[in-house]
Amino acid sequence: MKNVYINYLDFYLPTNVEKNINILNTTKKKPAEIQEMISKIGIESRRISSSNQFSTDLAILSAKKVIKKINKKKINFLVYCTNTPDFLLPSNSCIIHNKLNLEKNCGAFDIILACSGYTYSLSIAKSLIQSNLAEIILLITSDTYTKFIPKKDTKNRILFGDGSTSTIISSRNIKGSYKILDTVHGTDGSGSNFAIIKSFGNKFRNSTQTQDKNLFLDGPGLYNFALGVVPKGIKEYLDKFKINQNKIDYYIFHQANKFMIDGLINVMSLNKKKVIIDMKNTGNTTSSSIPIILKKYEKKFKKGDNLLLVAFGGGLSWGITMIKKA
Repeated sequence: MKNVYINYLDFYLPTNVEKNINILNTTKKKPAEIQEMISKIGIESRRISSSNQFSTDLAILSAKKVIKKINKKKINFLVYCTNTPDFLLPSNSCIIHNKLNLEKNCGAFDIILACSGYTYSLSIAKSLIQSNLAEIILLITSDTYTKFIPKKDTKNRILFGDGSTSTIISSRNIKGSYKILDTVHGTDGSGSNFAIIKSFGNKFRNSTQTQDKNLFLDGPGLYNFALGVVPKGIKEYLDKFKINQNKIDYYIFHQANKFMIDGLINVMSLNKKKVIIDMKNTGNTTSSSIPIILKKYEKKFKKGDNLLLVAFGGGLSWGITMIKKA
């Protein structure tokens, strides 16, 4: 079976910056408490989309960064992963396809998934190539969660930032590529209410309740889910594919918040030098957080390095993928 690689990737963040200290200064918390909270979550500022800027807009801007590196006429599929689509109809991927002026024989579809979206999308892209349905795939992740979190919701507002990433995937092994290895997925729909926007779909779209239009998060529930599922999932992954844990050079966790990743490090007794935490000026960008790390640290990773991508979040869902620097 043919090998599949991540050839190029890049990201786009909105220009508007929102500082968490300004959000928390609106509360009754003392300065010391505010600094402690910022330090605990590891997020000082986040990028915020403007009032007339939506997920597809960010998607197009990140895509333009990578498609200029290839002949875009050769893109066979556009896979678009978002949890904050501009429209329920039509598919947002079709809008992006048109804006990028891709070929008419290029397939396009949406994946509606939250923080585990990148690992799921990678496995789908890999399958399309290995089944000979595509040769070159443009995978885009994009979300604008801040539109669903009012500033008065200081507990959740300080966590999320908007952003988009684009990845070119093919069977070509070019310099600097990452070989996509095995993936496992998991789902626990019993926790679907842990992260939900009730009025965003057809079932509740006529709701008059203001809170139904905003993001609801069960923070403790999500924390316990991550610390319960992720360590077990990683162990099962390593056992299934007969991988020695010492062979993992870096763990790239979904950048939910520093407190959660620190918890995973402690539970799993991981070497902190192998875990990258970098959300200080981006926050939780949901399905874009892992590819943002891959782009930011592409010069740090050396040929032969094994990177374990560990995504988890709303759904509840999770996905674990190993990639190797080629």
